Amino acid sequence: MKKFLAALGITSMLFAQNNADIDKKLDLILQQIQQLKQEVKAKDKEIEKLKKELKTQQKEIKNQAQQTKQEFAVKSCDKIKVLSFNYKYNDVALPYYDLKITLQNNYPKTVVFLEGNLYVEDKDGTKIMKDYIERKITIKPSGKITIKKTHMLTDELEKYLKDENPKSIKVYFVVTKAKFKDGTWLKCGLF
Repeated sequence: MKKFLAALGITSMLFAQNNADIDKKLDLILQQIQQLKQEVKAKDKEIEKLKKELKTQQKEIKNQAQQTKQEFAVKSCDKIKVLSFNYKYNDVALPYYDLKITLQNNYPKTVVFLEGNLYVEDKDGTKIMKDYIERKITIKPSGKITIKKTHMLTDELEKYLKDENPKSIKVYFVVTKAKFKDGTWLKCGLF
């Protein structure tokens, strides 16, 4: 019995010692888990910070792209479109055309002065008329203006316009100078 009690005592001591070791190991594991949780939180904060930086950079890039697009649109010389073109030939000693042109402003800014050339081409692409236009005007973006003017014939080729089918001609306007309401200028061509 003494042997049994001695064995039981030794087993109890070993078990108690094993429990203490197990408790220490569990404490270490819990500490490591806690440390990992803190590291994950720190990484999550870092990820959120990087996401915010990325969104900010994306907004900046988008704004730059829009600004570049607008600057390019303002620098383009073909943003005044001819919506309609009517003409009447007057065969007198000095022949001329009465012209009625409706133009549309496709610039992102209001135009207050416009200078340029109106071109008329036949169905083969031959320029049969060129008319110079210079006007103080006010055309808001997407706005329209109708200009009435007289065009004195300067070339025999211009007479052919009267015989052309209005549906088969191509009419377009090329800006040489434009002043915008904000005071900026656009100059195209040779200056």
